[in-house]
Amino acid sequence: MAAMVKIHKDKVLRELGFKLQLQIHDEVILEGPEELAEQAKNRLVEIMERPLDQPLLVKLEVDAKVAKNWFDAK
Repeated sequence: MAAMVKIHKDKVLRELGFKLQLQIHDEVILEGPEELAEQAKNRLVEIMERPLDQPLLVKLEVDAKVAKNWFDAK
């Protein structure tokens, strides 16, 4: 939940032109310009690995992909 709020409010993602379109359980789908997708993916991974303002006791592993649709990202 905390990560979803951070994604929604994130200035970097917004400046890159990306918006959170869908969340299904622990998966999120963002939409934005194709040419900035890798930058947005890197930012998204940062947010998802550190969803809280304080460090977590365990490392969260995040799998992120860039694709034109959800099926291709699977």
